[in-house]
Amino acid sequence: MRKKRILFCSEATFLNTGYATYAREILNYLHSTGKYELAEMASYGIRNDPRAAGTPWKFFGVQPPENAPKEEHDQYHASPVHQFGEFAFERVCLEFQPDIVCDIRDFWMLDFAERSPFRKFFKWCIMPTVDAAPQARQWIATYQSADACFTYSDWAGDVLKEQTGGKINYLGSSPPSAHPAYRPMDKIQCRTDFQIPTHLNIIGTVMRNQRRKLYPDLFAAFRRLLDTCEHPSMYALYCHTGYPDLGWDIPELLQQYELSSYVWFTYICHETGRPFASLFKGPFTQSPFTGTFGSQLSNVRTGLSYEDLAKVMNCFDLYVQYANCEGFGLPQVEAAACGVPVMGTDYSAMESVLRNLKGFPIKPKALYKELETGCYRAVPDNDLAADHFHEFFDLPEEDREIASKTVREQFLRYYQWDKSGKKWEDYFDSVDILPDEQTWKSPHLDIQRPEPMPTEFPPQTTAADLARWLIINVLKSPEKANSFLESRIVRDLLYRSVTASVGGIYENEMSSMFVNGQAQRMGFNVEQAYNHMVALRNKINYWEDQRRKVFGL
Repeated sequence: MRKKRILFCSEATFLNTGYATYAREILNYLHSTGKYELAEMASYGIRNDPRAAGTPWKFFGVQPPENAPKEEHDQYHASPVHQFGEFAFERVCLEFQPDIVCDIRDFWMLDFAERSPFRKFFKWCIMPTVDAAPQARQWIATYQSADACFTYSDWAGDVLKEQTGGKINYLGSSPPSAHPAYRPMDKIQCRTDFQIPTHLNIIGTVMRNQRRKLYPDLFAAFRRLLDTCEHPSMYALYCHTGYPDLGWDIPELLQQYELSSYVWFTYICHETGRPFASLFKGPFTQSPFTGTFGSQLSNVRTGLSYEDLAKVMNCFDLYVQYANCEGFGLPQVEAAACGVPVMGTDYSAMESVLRNLKGFPIKPKALYKELETGCYRAVPDNDLAADHFHEFFDLPEEDREIASKTVREQFLRYYQWDKSGKKWEDYFDSVDILPDEQTWKSPHLDIQRPEPMPTEFPPQTTAADLARWLIINVLKSPEKANSFLESRIVRDLLYRSVTASVGGIYENEMSSMFVNGQAQRMGFNVEQAYNHMVALRNKINYWEDQRRKVFGL
């Protein structure tokens, strides 16, 4: 009997992004079992990418190479969602013929597999990023349609089970772990290496400078700590983040809260590549190693190695994740791996992580419903956070040492790659594969001609009647009756307008009518709906014809 063929869709595993790291570690675990034939379809990877030369499984880059025909490049750049895999998915499927397709990303990055003409030929196992509640109805419909679903956190699993009424095939959480470089080190030595005063009580965080990372509130909470403690000069806040970036005006916040002498940042010497810590001196400053100007704040493009970032973490006495939501919040786990006690907002995935790590949750003051997504976000309680900071640093030294040992033990208990990999392995082993003649090499070809649109419909025809006719007679996919697609067509025909779509794909709706703060509504009528369904049917016909040619059917 042949090995099961498993295709992972994610960001290229030679990258150091969160999605790439997760896919790489799980694929490494699965590869070590010797049970499966594995492949990855890699966003941000080029077809025949030399960076994937040492990959021990099949590699399919999504992006066309430079020498590809101009038409192929034009097609790739025709839609922003093509970078996530829609551009290459059917081609990869015909070459690899997967029994199981997996994806571990956000909805708009993974939904192309649900819409694929080949969906009926593979099992689909997903692990979507669920960072807030409630999730959009379309997202929930897609997740429920998958054959199996994992989550990054137990909290996310509870959200999906509740919103689907238990109808989702939820298999539990399978969280990421930290790189082996994250381990307890000598705190005094790490601070000395980074030129930080060794006597300070340091609250640290590693968060990108973006909207949902609550730097203004963190600064406000830290300011309150300083204003209410006996010796404010004994405290420091360390923010491993970038500026300028997508989010907050860091120098303005430092001025507003009078924290310029208290908040440290990570810089990288542009000549030696060595990191060092400093109070804020702008995006660029002088290197203490060479004396030359040009060292810059660490950011997503110019970052630290795992080993150096682990040293930064080991400078902290307390790690804090101060965000209004998280899909997981990996730095919490990385801090725990270093033996640094963890504190954070008691909402979304942070709820699960903080409890697993026996950390210190900060109850939000409230939740507010975000206009753009319809999800609830946390409103932090900065006074409560400051009180928790006080309580932690008032602990006797031996209790803080116990907290350090405990968080490391909890990390080893809950966040290990082999434990998460085993959950994927157990699911794959539970799947019975069908003969290729019943799937990829099936002689049944779903090639059908859409019915022409009548010159007029009977006057009593409702929007629901039209939607059902379009799906059954034009799209020729009766299995999509009573689906989210049908309900959306009904709504849009009734409203005579549509909300914006992701990448120009009608079936992939934005979760709000607002995009970049602007109302996005466009006219819609039955003729447009008909043309959309014709385009979808033509896509099915095209790829079924390609399957016929590839397998000689």
